[in-house]
Amino acid sequence: MNYSTRSYIDSKQKPSFWLLHSLGWAAYVLIFVVDNLFFYRDFNKLGIDVFYPLLLAGSFAALLTWPLRHVYRHCWSLRPRWLIAAIVLSSLVVALLWTPMKNLAVWYFYEDFDVLGFLRGHISDPGFKWYMLFMSVSYAFFMILVWSSLYFGINYHYRLVNEKQLHLDAVRLSHVAQIKMLRYQINPHFLFNTLNAISTLVLKGDKEKANGMLTRLSTFLRFSLDNDPEKKIRLYEELKALMLYLEIEKTRFDERLSVKFHVEPRTESLLVPSLLLQPLVENSIKFAIAQMASGGVITISAYCQNNCLHLQVADNGPALDNSHLDAHNHGHQPNSGLVNKGGVGVQNIIERLKVLYPNQHDFKVTKEKRQGYKVLIVIPMEYP
Repeated sequence: MNYSTRSYIDSKQKPSFWLLHSLGWAAYVLIFVVDNLFFYRDFNKLGIDVFYPLLLAGSFAALLTWPLRHVYRHCWSLRPRWLIAAIVLSSLVVALLWTPMKNLAVWYFYEDFDVLGFLRGHISDPGFKWYMLFMSVSYAFFMILVWSSLYFGINYHYRLVNEKQLHLDAVRLSHVAQIKMLRYQINPHFLFNTLNAISTLVLKGDKEKANGMLTRLSTFLRFSLDNDPEKKIRLYEELKALMLYLEIEKTRFDERLSVKFHVEPRTESLLVPSLLLQPLVENSIKFAIAQMASGGVITISAYCQNNCLHLQVADNGPALDNSHLDAHNHGHQPNSGLVNKGGVGVQNIIERLKVLYPNQHDFKVTKEKRQGYKVLIVIPMEYP
């Protein structure tokens, strides 16, 4: 992030320096006016007129501390001990300048001190000593230290807020990029298999089926590309896209493939990541249905339980041929050979779930009693 952008963030979040600076010294004047009126009233000769010397003192302090802002801007990169030394030294210099000005203002109102004559070098009071100009310099030094501490404290706070926001933005952008990368892995993976099937149909001379597959493929890809990978879609739309894919596959397998849906009506409006189920169905077709001469069945289920959406894809293929899914079972260490056999589809889903639902999802693969595998995805219920 360049400097201008950073300055834009600071200006959008941090209150104006002039606002805080003015309010701070105005509070100083108000507090001491109240003190003199209510707590030191027996020693306050001026009454409400004590406001004027205090207003002058506060104005002098505001004027003298304003340049400190520019000094401190060049001190951020100093080591802590040098930073502390710079703050102490700067506060001392300002206190040495402020104290005589403040004392002269107070003397003018309290003692009728001839300030103009004093500035011209004429001192009418024989008891006047030069060191008296710096009486209460320690008090002034403490006040300037308080101002400096507030300046650094407020700026450190907003810098930390900005750094935290930048970190969150970076994490979010990283997640978005990761989601897009994972989502777009699906398209070439699926496209290769489908084009390979179309090529086979063309070689066999079945132009009608090949043309139908191309039409369905274009519709499916249009749906895929039109959806933002970062956004989620309703389950109804996900199932509709899945049907487009299955129509392509049923053209390849004819009667060898049968699909059953068990979807609770209330689940259709829930949000899911787009193209979440298609890789699972594709793996079932590749490693189960394709290995069977007939009677291949894929069952897709969706239901709600314990405030979570359960999505399930099951097949009745040979257990040995889809055993690659064991490698991706939640909580098990994958075998490298099985992972390679499974391709990018299942691993893609696992990575997307980790990004989208950190510590809020489950991915479980179970082997059916007789044959086939069942994949279960559990994610939080989300409404549009």
